Amino acid sequence: MDFGRTMKDGTRVLGDGKTWSGLLGGTLSGMFIGLVQLLIGLAVGSDDFLGFGHPPYSIIIIFAMAFGALLGDMLGSFIKRRLGRERGAQFHGLDQYDFVLGAFIMLFILAPGWTWETYLYGKHIIGLLTIIIVTPFLHRAVNILGYKMGKKDVPW
Repeated sequence: MDFGRTMKDGTRVLGDGKTWSGLLGGTLSGMFIGLVQLLIGLAVGSDDFLGFGHPPYSIIIIFAMAFGALLGDMLGSFIKRRLGRERGAQFHGLDQYDFVLGAFIMLFILAPGWTWETYLYGKHIIGLLTIIIVTPFLHRAVNILGYKMGKKDVPW
């Protein structure tokens, strides 16, 4: 994504691990999963569509989460490059939460009212706490699985 550009210190802006096809594919994959969840909410008669709100506004929410997560991951890579970390190097905290932070930043940009109502003042505040608590464990488990499947070079 950085077209091979480097910063003044000679390090890559993002590195080879961030690609346009990954951004597009990841966003579309995240939106697909979100739409499946939305349809499940519709099928079970959820009045708030499992927290996404009513269509078509829910599509904005799903896009913000998917796209924002990938932007957060790119920001994490940018920070790691500035700190001299190599591609794939472990960085506790940042590795687990960069995509969560990106998703929430994008939600605050595209749907600030919904985000405040849902996660800070609404009935889904437990969802926010769950995200904060479960994310490191889920991140670790998925990375170990990816490593064992041969999709990742390192298990973190």
